[in-house]
Amino acid sequence: MKVKRILSSLAAVAVASAALTGCGSATDDTAEYHWKMALNSSEGDAAYDGAAFFKEKIEEITNGRVEVTLYGGASLGSTSEVLECMPIGVADIMCESVGTLSTFTDLANVDALPYIYSGYDHFMKVWESDLGEEMKEVIGEETNFKLLGNMYRGARIVTATKEMHTPEDMKGFKLRAPNLDVYLKTWQYLDAAPMPLAMSEVYTALQQKTVEGQENPISDSYNYAFQEVCNYWIKTNHVYSANVFIMDRNYYNSLPEDIQAAVIEASDYASDQMNSLMLEREAQTEAQLIEDGCEVIEVDTQEFIDYFKDFTDTYYPELADWANRIKAMDPMLEDSGADAA
Repeated sequence: MKVKRILSSLAAVAVASAALTGCGSATDDTAEYHWKMALNSSEGDAAYDGAAFFKEKIEEITNGRVEVTLYGGASLGSTSEVLECMPIGVADIMCESVGTLSTFTDLANVDALPYIYSGYDHFMKVWESDLGEEMKEVIGEETNFKLLGNMYRGARIVTATKEMHTPEDMKGFKLRAPNLDVYLKTWQYLDAAPMPLAMSEVYTALQQKTVEGQENPISDSYNYAFQEVCNYWIKTNHVYSANVFIMDRNYYNSLPEDIQAAVIEASDYASDQMNSLMLEREAQTEAQLIEDGCEVIEVDTQEFIDYFKDFTDTYYPELADWANRIKAMDPMLEDSGADAA
């Protein structure tokens, strides 16, 4: 269901804030387009580093006609604030997960459904296919945003203060989860106790035992230094999520064709760079965790897949067809000749 964007007095505050909190490169007076890129994170995070690749490429291929300034650390506002106020210029572009658009359309929840991908190869096959383009286009039409690129964020895993191996072990597990419906329902389905907290509060919550863990891609979790408070890193690999570049659709459509083409090329370039880089980061981070003395736990993924087989039909029947189309593209099914149903 589409949620109408409401531009309240918050918009005026955010615009004023944007004018005062710029970071990144100085404005180039020779550029025709000065774009503000909104980011929740800082250097070393997948979204921020993808944005840096985008900035590098689009400034190069437009010969400086487009200049992009990166605003990290949510300095332009929260994700929801930026998205709601993007039509009035709070930001010109944002790099975030597809799932953050779930407040505007239910279809964006497909980005966070658990266990619809068998692994990286399956994820990449979908998002580099016509199906991936179709999902971005339908989500874009329903939200009035333009979605570009397809960057692998890394498989989401669990970091915990206690050892766990099976779905049954997760019962009663107190963890921080993103404040998005599909994530909360995922953990409730396991009879865990998810708690939505700002990421800035999670480290302290783990220290104080308010929560027993959290879930995020492995490299992001390491960047937050959770290895200092979580000894167990459990490779549940429950969600494979895509970062995309998001622009207001009306603004994108108003751009000259050559600038639109440059945006597409820069988005694809950034995606290619990040997709290979994130695989390297996952392997490097796991090796570093073992060196740090943390225990990396491999779980029986099939046991979790079986546990969640009815999840989408139970909570998101409107997404069942999309989920089934994604599952049908699993290379492992094709290799084995198994029935995709």
